[in-house]
Amino acid sequence: MSPRTAVIVPLSLALGLLAPESAPAQAAPAAPRAGGSILWLPRPAGRLTPEQETRGALSAADYMSATDAYLDVWELSGKAGESITIDLKSGDFDAVLYVVGEGLAETLNNDDGGGRCDARVEIRFLEDGVYRVIATTGAARTTGVYTIRASANPPAPPEITCGGTDPAAFAALPVAGRLTIGGTVGGSLSASDATLEAGKYADAWELSGEAGQTVTIRLESDAYDAYLVVVGPGLSAPLTDDDSAGELNAELSVTFPTTGVYQIIATSAGTGSTGAYRLTVTR
Repeated sequence: MSPRTAVIVPLSLALGLLAPESAPAQAAPAAPRAGGSILWLPRPAGRLTPEQETRGALSAADYMSATDAYLDVWELSGKAGESITIDLKSGDFDAVLYVVGEGLAETLNNDDGGGRCDARVEIRFLEDGVYRVIATTGAARTTGVYTIRASANPPAPPEITCGGTDPAAFAALPVAGRLTIGGTVGGSLSASDATLEAGKYADAWELSGEAGQTVTIRLESDAYDAYLVVVGPGLSAPLTDDDSAGELNAELSVTFPTTGVYQIIATSAGTGSTGAYRLTVTR
């Protein structure tokens, strides 16, 4: 089990959060005991077959947790000593996974370990038995479709945070122009610009940097909450800033890890924002 992708919560707490929105035909006990039986959970939606992707959906007809989150339960057979990774993915909601079962005194839980807003739990079965996998969400009364898959050797999850932008989207932006150290350029976000996630308009500027060189990049706008992104060679992840320059302006100090051309992206923190901006680069 990877500590990076799984968080331990008490079994009694996890089970205590699961309750039907209204009494179903297969009524459950009023309250589970601490460390109580996993059979208290709702009737499974089905069985997971390793290496096969299964589609599901959270709807208002599902059970709800005490936090008003809908949930589905799936069964997964495990053999002692085997390891498996379970991925829950959805483009409609922030996925959350729980796993309970034989030999587990505590419940495995994960939110964003699968990259983006997807969940991943890695488990090594301690005993032979049937494990319960709970597919749910971190938001109340949120519905939508999802996929769930159990794999022995899954690919590494994408290095994209929940709500973040795929780095490939930055590379696809057209170049608005080139920046020089010590200079200022003016630009404007408009409905004709390329967009990032959630309809945020963006301009990409090029800046040549030398290894070890440090610059400060400042993005200012009187029209919207400015958001600044820097990507380029040697950077393992995009550098971002929202309000470090004060008054909803953005600023980043960057030491270039290698010599090359970097992308400076001027965008906004809010969806659909348009208007003029100023972009300045200083040593």
